[in-house]
Amino acid sequence: MLYSLRNGLSFCQVDGRLIFLDVRDDRYFRLSDGLERSFIAYAKGNRDADVATLVARNILVASEDPQSLVAPVSVETPCRSALEQPSPASLHLNSLIEVSVAICSMRRQLRTRPLELILESTMALRPGESQGDPSSQSASALEQPLLEASGEFRLARAYAPAENRCLLDSLAIIGFLAKRKLRASIVFGVTSEPFSAHCWVQAGDLVLNDTVGHANAYTPIRVIR
Repeated sequence: MLYSLRNGLSFCQVDGRLIFLDVRDDRYFRLSDGLERSFIAYAKGNRDADVATLVARNILVASEDPQSLVAPVSVETPCRSALEQPSPASLHLNSLIEVSVAICSMRRQLRTRPLELILESTMALRPGESQGDPSSQSASALEQPLLEASGEFRLARAYAPAENRCLLDSLAIIGFLAKRKLRASIVFGVTSEPFSAHCWVQAGDLVLNDTVGHANAYTPIRVIR
């Protein structure tokens, strides 16, 4: 029998230990030492590893795909940040209204709706991959609109009636970009000892709403492309 991670689960290894993110239940968790050893053994290709408890706990699920892999996420390492470049954007009244409405709406959703559904509905607003894929347009042609739009969002965000929070702002900027037919990803990251969780918006190696140093301080645990 082959197994894969249950939908909604992702993991990474930090300081020699695994950390899991479950977007269905909006929580991070670790496994016991024994379960972690079994999980790592199976992830490394040992199909004889005892995964019965992992299956019983709905961490691994049966899969018929022979190519099914239990692997940590992969994302391009951030090398540049829109925050660390001169902003080509200017502030407009329409943007002030749009961003304030988006922030208030997203804050309300985060209080009342499951995270998994919010992520699905927000990311579905983005243009198709062919429209936002650098393979179909030059990187420079995509980068300038992203810099302008993220800069415009950042200028307007300073006047929105809510404190800055990484998840709130990342979801709101994804919607702001989508209305301009621009596509970006949300990256979730974690640290260990002490544990900390963070997220940011990224396009290629360009971070749109964080600094390079801060983003790279976290190990990616989930990427929603």
